[in-house]
Amino acid sequence: MDKLRSLHDAIAFDVKDGNSIAMGCALESLIPFAASHEIIRQKKSDLTLIGPISDMQFDQLIGAGCVKKIIASWVGNVAAGLGHNYRRAAESASRCFASSRS
Repeated sequence: MDKLRSLHDAIAFDVKDGNSIAMGCALESLIPFAASHEIIRQKKSDLTLIGPISDMQFDQLIGAGCVKKIIASWVGNVAAGLGHNYRRAAESASRCFASSRS
């Protein structure tokens, strides 16, 4: 049986609203931006994102309204600093963000 499928189909089948998803676990060189862009296109919501470092990937997903909770050491970019959408959401208490220690 062929297990290959398009990214669109993989996200549609495997990522459901309310899921917890680990992303970026291979650190910056292998952050799956294409997958997060497909999650945004499909308007997935209430996701819990888990990752050691997210670069701007988690920030984009927050800005698109896909995220309920983040468990990560940091959300931002080395050159650009703290993610703007992350900061706005954290300061407004509109989302629940946990540190990696919780």
